[in-house]
Amino acid sequence: MPDRLEVMREDLLKAGLSPAHVHRYLRELTEHRDDIVAHLTAKGAEPHLAWAEADRRLGSNDALLLPMLADRRFRSLAARWPALFYLALPLICQLILVAVGLGVLLAATETPLRAIIIDLGHGLRLLTYTAPIALAMALFTFSHRRRASQSWPVAGALASAVLAAMITINVLPSLPDQPGEISVAIGFPALLPLLVIGTLVLLPTSIRR
Repeated sequence: MPDRLEVMREDLLKAGLSPAHVHRYLRELTEHRDDIVAHLTAKGAEPHLAWAEADRRLGSNDALLLPMLADRRFRSLAARWPALFYLALPLICQLILVAVGLGVLLAATETPLRAIIIDLGHGLRLLTYTAPIALAMALFTFSHRRRASQSWPVAGALASAVLAAMITINVLPSLPDQPGEISVAIGFPALLPLLVIGTLVLLPTSIRR
């Protein structure tokens, strides 16, 4: 039979409470229950009877859950603003990654790395395609730890895949009669990258099942 406090942990996490607050609260309940058991056994009670009495003195699950569920301060930020954490934040991270990558490419044109600027451009393109996969794994891990619904992580993962397929990075080396060019454009998503990345970002959901 599962420990009632572990059952309560699942209930509190599914309700959107912060794992840190849940851990602290259940640790306090565990310590209180252990103190009751130690007190009763010291007075000569059988261990199994002491545990049963300690559980009774703690109160019902509903009574123990209510204070935590009623106080919004204990809800995690991700539960309060899921669109921000699961949708907006990953997209912002992707755009920052592209901006930093372009900055590195531009800086490389003033160094001996200019000789491999095309390879660096290919590397940045690959990075923009793999970033949604890493972000999706982080989103699904984050939501699983909080026992949250998979709806927002799936939406965030797919949005990241779409953005990656929309970004086009062009790197042209400088020639004697033509200056080089480093450019980025956001347009209609390319179908093949969209299908491949979209499939890969959703793989964690199928593995968990």
